[in-house]
Amino acid sequence: MTKDKLLKIIELYKTLLSDYPTKELASYEVHPQTDEEFLVHLNWMLDRMREQVTQGKLEKAFRWLGFIQGVLSAKGIRTIAQLREDSRSE
Repeated sequence: MTKDKLLKIIELYKTLLSDYPTKELASYEVHPQTDEEFLVHLNWMLDRMREQVTQGKLEKAFRWLGFIQGVLSAKGIRTIAQLREDSRSE
């Protein structure tokens, strides 16, 4: 996957989560209590991912992408087929 493709995925997911504010979790030691807390944190992660990509930290960005896609699937926001298509080469 190229940097440009990864940035496109980030923008797609930012659009999907546009109804949620952007906020880091207060503590990584506990599970988010609500779907909203999870999605707000994902929105924050997407902003940080954009920075990682522009700084060339692709390995970390790809790990975060996997986490984000897992949560989007678990929360019923994207199907596995949609996630596969999101990541497919152009």
